[in-house]
Amino acid sequence: MSSKPLRILILGGRGGLGKALTRRLEGIGEVTSWSRADLDLSQLDLIAPKLEAQPFDVLLNPAGMTSPDVCEAQPELACLVNVDAPERLAACCQRLGRRFIHFSTDYVFDGSKTSTWSEDDSTDPVNHYGKTKREGELVVLAAFPQALVARVSWLFGPDKPSHPDQIIAKAMEGNALTAIADKTSAPTFTHDLSDWITKLIVDHPEVCGPLHLCNEGTASWQEWGLEALKIAEGMGLPLQTNSIRPLKLAESTFFKAARPPHTTMSTSRLTQLTGIQPRAWQEALRDYLHGKTALAFSLPRS
Repeated sequence: MSSKPLRILILGGRGGLGKALTRRLEGIGEVTSWSRADLDLSQLDLIAPKLEAQPFDVLLNPAGMTSPDVCEAQPELACLVNVDAPERLAACCQRLGRRFIHFSTDYVFDGSKTSTWSEDDSTDPVNHYGKTKREGELVVLAAFPQALVARVSWLFGPDKPSHPDQIIAKAMEGNALTAIADKTSAPTFTHDLSDWITKLIVDHPEVCGPLHLCNEGTASWQEWGLEALKIAEGMGLPLQTNSIRPLKLAESTFFKAARPPHTTMSTSRLTQLTGIQPRAWQEALRDYLHGKTALAFSLPRS
């Protein structure tokens, strides 16, 4: 007799990661994907009644305020969505006996370390976004110690344009390209991330606490962009330029919130606990770009 299908509830279902998770997890269970219209995390009193009325075995929360600049401009809303709401989600899952996977960020670190960051390293966020995400981690694990807090970084994938897409589109338009060269982290393919989450759900229900999930290696925004252009050139895309002028983080004027300079995370704990060995971000980027068409790289028209 076959076992009962796993019931998976995903919040933030219209976001890039939410869509990738939904697509992948539909292969292992019954997936329900909620957008903000289904559950607005700023409406705290609605969280428990909504969850109690929805049958699920695993709750994934990639929803939240993820723009550092928007969080800086709307600090109270950021606290509601990134701290208070996750705490209520965790408490509800604990009470119902359901698994909870909450997504966090490399921005919980201050960026002062040039080597990779481990889960045991101290956190000291430099902006309000990072502070709310770190506080969110703490309240989630206080409310539900068996929760999994998945820290991710620099996501790219087919469901939401990201840095490599924008660089290639601008290169095809002939625009001059610039990118910050002294800020580094690990670009992460949402397809790979969804595979790791699937394995954690199916094969490793015991894994809890903070866990780093990112592709292997490190890059600056300039290096990430240059690799994208190299791959695009090899694909025969009609690039008008293949160079990117480097910028310094300290010289940038388009950020409202401070950015941590070096936040590449180590995935050694992931490998130790699960045997998963993330592939290099360059290989993941190549697979992602080769899965697109030339038209898909065009800049959107107003």
